[in-house]
Amino acid sequence: MSNDYNSGLPVRTEADGTDERLHAKLVDYDDPSLGMQIDSDKNAHVEMHGNDEANVDRVIATNEKGNIALDGDYDVANNTNPSSAGLIAHDRDATHDRTKLNQRVTATPGEGDTVNLDVSLHDENGQNYDANNPLPVTFEESEGDEKHEFTETEDVIKNTSTVHSYSVADGRTLILYRTLCSGSGKIKALLEIGDGAASEAFTTKAVTFNSTSSPQADIDFGRVGLKVVGTADTTTLRITLTNRDNQPQDIHSTFVGVEKNTVI
Repeated sequence: MSNDYNSGLPVRTEADGTDERLHAKLVDYDDPSLGMQIDSDKNAHVEMHGNDEANVDRVIATNEKGNIALDGDYDVANNTNPSSAGLIAHDRDATHDRTKLNQRVTATPGEGDTVNLDVSLHDENGQNYDANNPLPVTFEESEGDEKHEFTETEDVIKNTSTVHSYSVADGRTLILYRTLCSGSGKIKALLEIGDGAASEAFTTKAVTFNSTSSPQADIDFGRVGLKVVGTADTTTLRITLTNRDNQPQDIHSTFVGVEKNTVI
């Protein structure tokens, strides 16, 4: 009794010019009509696939250069596992190529959910800034309108006062850094800020006096300027200057600050 057995048939090549070739076709196992295509550049058309977080088959996308497109933005519906890569820096003063991409950037956790990159300032030669190699600094104009509001009142009688006022309009903010007050004799300077109401109530912010050894009665707030926010009825800043000498004198005053359009 004869038995069946597996056997293979030989494949015969066909002469094509000087070559003998074996022609094969890559097709789908279940549907042989679906076969791999070769384009005019003799490139095989291959579509790459992969499974997402839910094991769903997805087509792998590329950008216009043919590189695989990476998406680093988290999206609860479309990208629950975003791509991530460490930040790598290039060697300084070296010709740009891949072998020079070997400097890892470090960071440390900040307050809340922030992360702070470690940064070190150096000059263009990579040298540290120190007492012998100071960082050059230039000063520019303030971000706003610089104000130097001067007033002079002549022949202020003994024990009487003159008032120098400045109003801050609605939507404006004045940062007052200094008041300059002087007279030929003894004076007192009282700085007040209104509450911005139609009929303002004033709050005292500083008082100063001059003397024979210190003829100026200035008020200096330094870096922490006094903020005056304008209102619909305007907000008034005023300095009351009193002649405390024994005869009439001219009294001078100047507001020094920066006023901005946006309330800060």
